[in-house]
Amino acid sequence: MLDGRGGSPVPRRLKEVLPETLRRLGGEERWRRGAVLAAWKEVVGRELARLTEAVALEGGILTVRVADALTAHGLTYSRLALLRHYEERFPGMVREIRFVVGQVGAPPSPGSPAPEDPEGTRKAWELAREALPELRGSVARAALALLRHRRGEPCPICESPSEAHPCPTCRRLLESPAVRKGAERLKRGRAAGLEGEALLVARHLARQSLLAEMAELFPQALREEGLRPLLGDLARRFQALFPDEPLPEAVRSLLAKGP
Repeated sequence: MLDGRGGSPVPRRLKEVLPETLRRLGGEERWRRGAVLAAWKEVVGRELARLTEAVALEGGILTVRVADALTAHGLTYSRLALLRHYEERFPGMVREIRFVVGQVGAPPSPGSPAPEDPEGTRKAWELAREALPELRGSVARAALALLRHRRGEPCPICESPSEAHPCPTCRRLLESPAVRKGAERLKRGRAAGLEGEALLVARHLARQSLLAEMAELFPQALREEGLRPLLGDLARRFQALFPDEPLPEAVRSLLAKGP
């Protein structure tokens, strides 16, 4: 962002830089989770921010690491107020807060000795350069919070980096009745009524189910021509959902022969 006279870039404010910074690091759902983690320091206040750290958001449960048991116990009395603050800023994102006692990591700062993740710290500060000088630390912390949650190989469903496959979020959604119902709707050519990672998981379930049904029906359709229209219907539904993915070769060859 230039100063209007062709000069050097004008530092931008946190509310302008933070969403853009987080979006550079991943999709909408991932950057929203990172924003929730980064907002903890502001939500809880300066004094308690030194003794706490938001470390994870899974299934609407925000996990906060606290330096000692006494502080953790005191925070439980403020839990409802903290949840209200989050609901005002991130509607529907945080349903519960869980406090765990553990070592609280120091926020990144220029010149910090031997950082735990030097490459992540470097990237975080690189992304924070456009912020006002006094806000660069906040932006860098937000970026680093999200970078810490991007470790591991891409999840086969949502492609978010994760050390476990499927990732914890997708594993939880795989068991969701609403997501399973959405997958059945997709199989029948209807809208799933879902969005974000829930929709990705529903599509994954629909794909697996259609492939399994085609695999089960194929040997029977190979012997009985009367079953081939049913196989063709499954194939058409699969192609409608996944137009860029080819049909299994055996199914495609059989259907190409016609009735």
